[in-house]
Amino acid sequence: MQRRFVVPVTLVLSLLAALLVSSAPANATTNHLRRVFVIMMENNGFDDVIGHDNAQGQPDTPYITYLATHYGLSTYYFGVTHPSLPNYLAFISGDTFGIQDDNPSCYAQPPQSPCDVAKGTNIVDRLEQGHLTWEVFEQAMPHPGYLGPQFPTNPNGPVLYAQKHNPFVYFKDIAQNPARRARIVGLSNTFAELRSALSNPTLAPNFNFIVPDQCHDMHGTSTCSNYDSLLVAGDQYVKALVNVITHSAAYTPDSAIVITWDENDYSSNLGCCLSPPIGGGHVATIVITPRYRMPMESALPSNHYTTLRSILSAFNLPALGKSAYLQPNLFDLLP
Repeated sequence: MQRRFVVPVTLVLSLLAALLVSSAPANATTNHLRRVFVIMMENNGFDDVIGHDNAQGQPDTPYITYLATHYGLSTYYFGVTHPSLPNYLAFISGDTFGIQDDNPSCYAQPPQSPCDVAKGTNIVDRLEQGHLTWEVFEQAMPHPGYLGPQFPTNPNGPVLYAQKHNPFVYFKDIAQNPARRARIVGLSNTFAELRSALSNPTLAPNFNFIVPDQCHDMHGTSTCSNYDSLLVAGDQYVKALVNVITHSAAYTPDSAIVITWDENDYSSNLGCCLSPPIGGGHVATIVITPRYRMPMESALPSNHYTTLRSILSAFNLPALGKSAYLQPNLFDLLP
């Protein structure tokens, strides 16, 4: 049987005022983290991925449901808006820059039209200013620093890697900086790139942003479009990723894994926490840390802005964009 969490919209709205606070100093938190792993999934609502069964009564997402019931679960978490791209931009910069589409980057090669640019400061700027390291892992991307709008490149074939799920290349100071772009790497089916990056706890990146391809992020493409099969594949992929991370030398007690979904399946436009008028809907967000293993739930209204604020605060870095006016709610799941 599916677990159902009903979002009382009036309660969410009444709590928003409590979220709007002046930006506290970045060192105000005691929840310091050395390493953060973000796994970004796609286009499913909370009830689609927590305790979801298929028509035969078999669980589609047993591992994700296990994580949600044994670690930290944000029950009032929302995508910032629809569609995908502005959610990814919001997560790494605290702003959507008015973008409400999935156009390729204006720095794509070959050039694309129409295209989008994000003109602002991003998490890479903050990390490097703080002398911290980062790496992005994009499954099915053919080589580091790839600027193509998709891969495979055949417009009539399946799209596994989609540029709209790689927000970093929408910023000029990343897309046109070869050294930074080299930190955006493909992720093979053996996870070799991730295993290598995490093999040395001294050198492993402080911030790791991991994006499965469209057959493993629960989104789907022309060769993988069955709903239940997508949920099952995504669940198994999350399990494989988490196992690679938690069995690595880099998974130290001051680490955290954040698993979230960019937006729901367009079943609602609910939002919170300085979202645009079109919110991204109710989604799940799970936090895993070796500090504890016990079920914890947070009912604080949260979204990608509040998570960005939490990550930057945990790294003792200044907030970005709209996140500066919100509480670092992730700390409710990081005792």
